[in-house]
Amino acid sequence: MDSRQAPARKCPALDSPLTGASFEQKDARMSLARVLEPEVMDTEEDARAYDTMDHAAVNAAFCDDLLSHAPDLAYALDVGSGTCLLPIALCRRVSTARIRAIDLSASMLDLGRSHVERAGLAGVIELALEDAKALPEPDRTFSAVVSNSIVHHIPEPAAVLREMVRVLRPGGLLFVRDLVRPQDEATLAALVHTYAANDTAYQRALFDASLRAALSLDELREMLRSLGIPPECAQKTSDRHWTLAFHSPA
Repeated sequence: MDSRQAPARKCPALDSPLTGASFEQKDARMSLARVLEPEVMDTEEDARAYDTMDHAAVNAAFCDDLLSHAPDLAYALDVGSGTCLLPIALCRRVSTARIRAIDLSASMLDLGRSHVERAGLAGVIELALEDAKALPEPDRTFSAVVSNSIVHHIPEPAAVLREMVRVLRPGGLLFVRDLVRPQDEATLAALVHTYAANDTAYQRALFDASLRAALSLDELREMLRSLGIPPECAQKTSDRHWTLAFHSPA
């Protein structure tokens, strides 16, 4: 990555309203081995299963954290929008926001388009089928680039993070949140029980697979180092999430 794309050395604080505390890993045990899941949830069954899960609390916390760092969202890119529940939540909070919502799943975007139209936001949220590993947008296009729970789907996430930085305007905010891989089977089972007990068996299996496919915090930070991003910009912000936040140089 050239110096033009290098991030600022200042990382925003990440004390999440969802947790109110730091969840930094305290021990040096190895996490479970990473087990990749399909990169694209492109069946109608997958899309509907995802869409009917309860994302309200997670999306609200994401909005709170993001808007504390980028309150205007003049022109934001949401990478891996799924069924567009997060862009809709953001636009309801920020009346001046404009968001380009992208995903590689046509089935997800079909549902997302319906949600956007019902919300009356068709002129504010633009949807597009795009590969986050090779974005078609020019350099320095967006005032903010955000993403919630796409990284664990990508076999080599560094390519996606590199593209996110490339399309970010000077002074813009990159804000990414995803699952963190548990240390052991017992922790994984407890997370599935806590957060998916009322979901269907298929939805619980999806959550289990996503946790297994997630990066550990150490893996993420090593990846950030290779991209020239300060590793301390990534923190564990809940019992199952890490968050990456940094501003590009002005």
